Amino acid sequence: EKHGLQLQVKPVLTLANRYAGLPVFQPKVPYPGVWWTVREQKWHAFCRVGGACRNFRVKPKDHSEAELERSFKVAVKWRKKQEKEKKRKAVKPKAKPRKK
Repeated sequence: EKHGLQLQVKPVLTLANRYAGLPVFQPKVPYPGVWWTVREQKWHAFCRVGGACRNFRVKPKDHSEAELERSFKVAVKWRKKQEKEKKRKAVKPKAKPRKK
């Protein structure tokens, strides 16, 4: 150090190299609203139902292909269930006539 200045630059972790060693997976057949989160190492499913954001995460037991496929199917199943509920909530009952 000279005059309180640092002579060597220390490496700083960035998003690019922080998760570089973690595996990234892509499903064989992609499904909208379901994706792989590198940082969490989980499948993440997302859906909006009745104005509320719903999230669901599934962590595979290991990184074998069978386990990744199983956990992906669980996330897709949850997403499809939310979509059915969304359709049910979209159908509103007929409004009753007002009393005078």
